[in-house]
Amino acid sequence: MALWHLFLLSIIQGITEFLPVSSSAHLVLFPHLTGMADQGLIIDVAVHMGSLLAVATVFYKDVFLLIKTTCTYPKANKNDKKLLHNIIVASIPVIIAGAIFHIVFPDGLRDIKTIALMSIIFGIALFIADKFGKIEKKCDDVSIKIAFIIGIAHIFALIPGVSRSGVTMTASRGLGLSRVEAARFSLLIGMPVIAGAGAIGLYDLIGSGSISLGIDALFAVVFSFFSAWLSIILMLKWLQKFTFTPFVIYRIALGVTILLFFI
Repeated sequence: MALWHLFLLSIIQGITEFLPVSSSAHLVLFPHLTGMADQGLIIDVAVHMGSLLAVATVFYKDVFLLIKTTCTYPKANKNDKKLLHNIIVASIPVIIAGAIFHIVFPDGLRDIKTIALMSIIFGIALFIADKFGKIEKKCDDVSIKIAFIIGIAHIFALIPGVSRSGVTMTASRGLGLSRVEAARFSLLIGMPVIAGAGAIGLYDLIGSGSISLGIDALFAVVFSFFSAWLSIILMLKWLQKFTFTPFVIYRIALGVTILLFFI
């Protein structure tokens, strides 16, 4: 794969992964818009891994805290244990569903009509949750029950066009988290999920035995890391003062455009 092709894919994924607009949808749309061959699931997973490293960099304090809590669990602080429990509970449903999904659909769902409809439907859901959701909770206030509900909502992210960050932010806002805290919790619970998908992708990459594909995947990780890092920083700054409405408008416009011109 040409370096510029990898670069564009990585930038697209890095920018859209943590914005509530569905990065997987954009990766599927890319070959439709450019007329180029589909990059395949392994490259998709590689750019997601770059995004995972970006999250770990931005939230390094949380990551170190979670690692420390895991390693010193019996003596760990009660609130630190609670955050760890919530991340695990919110991640387990989609990890289990994702493993089953990978067996049933090894190449993933890449239907463009589904992307359009899900972009519109879940864009409207995000608007409703952000408009009417109370702003009263932080991540530390999330109960196991709330974490589990967010985890169930997380399963919808397996459908392209839904958006993993979008659906978890929607559920979090609807359950009372502030915009910034909803984004933070969404990014943290996404880490185990992306890591799990990365493990599956690595297994498939090793199974392919392709050195050139491995090199392409490595470049994709590096490129997506930098774009994702910048995307996270800008999104968090935006949500400190403004709403999710611009993302909602973009999702609906994207879905309508696809239905009008590509189907």
